[in-house]
Amino acid sequence: MFIELQQALTRPALYERTPGAFWDDPHISEQMLIAHLDPDTDAASRKHAFIDHSAAWIASLLPTSGQLLDLGCGPGLYTKRFADKGYSVTGMDMSERSIAYAKDHDTKSTYFCQNYLTLDAESQFDAVTLIYCDYGALTADERIRLLRRVCRALKPGGLFMPDVFTPAWLSGQEEETSWENCPHGGFWSSGSHICLTAKYLYGSGICLRRHVVAGENSVRCYNIWDTCFSRETLIDETGPFGFVPAGFYDDVAGSPYTDGASTLCVVLRKGERND
Repeated sequence: MFIELQQALTRPALYERTPGAFWDDPHISEQMLIAHLDPDTDAASRKHAFIDHSAAWIASLLPTSGQLLDLGCGPGLYTKRFADKGYSVTGMDMSERSIAYAKDHDTKSTYFCQNYLTLDAESQFDAVTLIYCDYGALTADERIRLLRRVCRALKPGGLFMPDVFTPAWLSGQEEETSWENCPHGGFWSSGSHICLTAKYLYGSGICLRRHVVAGENSVRCYNIWDTCFSRETLIDETGPFGFVPAGFYDDVAGSPYTDGASTLCVVLRKGERND
């Protein structure tokens, strides 16, 4: 076990993925759902008062009715709000627990328990959302796959609205390690364990938070990546796949762009190219 732990505490390669089940782990998915549904924390979803404001702003950019796809929808916090505003909404998430909750609490929307990187639709949606900086949690190859699939899924002139962290979010942060003793269980495991956490910086605005969970007979690793973007790097990355920027904002609630916020929301319009 010592060798396994030693390997787990070695700096991972860039964009190394977590092996095996992660967000659909029975215990972790339960903890995630609790965090999603807490209206006063930003732990999994943003605070619900912000979501109210955000959903209203997104709806203001769209026709009064239409087809909307919410990627990484979790338990349907945004999708239900969109459906209540009269949109025909589809939600997609790979957590079975979150999708089950969403279906139970929102009968107007259609939900799929599916990895959105396997999205297979053509000219179906007026808008696609990807909220809470999920875009930057993907690897470079995964982002390419996503952009191709989203562009194909949008109707001509349709909108893609992701938000991301900016370099300002990482400003002043340094690599660090910490540990937590959890004799009665915690977020990552219901059993007694020690959680060792490391933050690694990879340059070019890429950050990894690696959680190493050491139990009595096992060692598990969970990698959470964040890639930061500026206006320019988002334009450079999304343009070749058929997207034209239609607006930049400091957040996904439409705050005016200042070039200094920790987050950035871009409204991308599907242009002529679609491959």
